Amino acid sequence: MDFSTLSYYISSLPPSSTRLAKVIRQHWHIENRLHWVKDVIFNEDENKQRAGKTPINLSIIRTWVLSIFRNNGFESIKGAIDYFAHNLPAMLSLIA
Repeated sequence: MDFSTLSYYISSLPPSSTRLAKVIRQHWHIENRLHWVKDVIFNEDENKQRAGKTPINLSIIRTWVLSIFRNNGFESIKGAIDYFAHNLPAMLSLIA
């Protein structure tokens, strides 16, 4: 399999390959640690809540939950969800 991809980027940054590579890696780091998790694990793109501020508020709550999980040492978000799914005292211990 050939996984190579040619990508083009437009930037106002001065042309420094080291700096551009760092900016691109930072972008994909955010994409993979936040947006991908919210879409795949929380199924955010399929959310049926569309009225008013509901989608924005739910997105903020999901981001908050991800932050709490990661700040408490959970690298696997699915593992954290499974662990806390039916354990209210453990859930409350995260925010107490």
